Amino acid sequence: MTWNPLALATALQTVPEQNIDVTNSESALIIKMNDYGDLQINILFTSRQMIIETFICPVSSISNPDEFNTFLLRNQKMMPLSSVGISSVQQEE
Repeated sequence: MTWNPLALATALQTVPEQNIDVTNSESALIIKMNDYGDLQINILFTSRQMIIETFICPVSSISNPDEFNTFLLRNQKMMPLSSVGISSVQQEE
């Protein structure tokens, strides 16, 4: 089966235990996980892959950014096919 936003949205909404809101378009899906602090997960669909993105936390909430960055770099091998970066959300990194 080839996944697309509509097929995945339909599959996710058939599980009644999930407390999620799903918004979909032709090439993307946005899932809001209400039981996890309204965590938003963005899924972009291309012809060959799904790219999944979420925001971890504001940089200002990390007490020691250098230590956190070192941890991520050293443990990248435990998170294959993932990347971590800093983005601005509502004028905050």
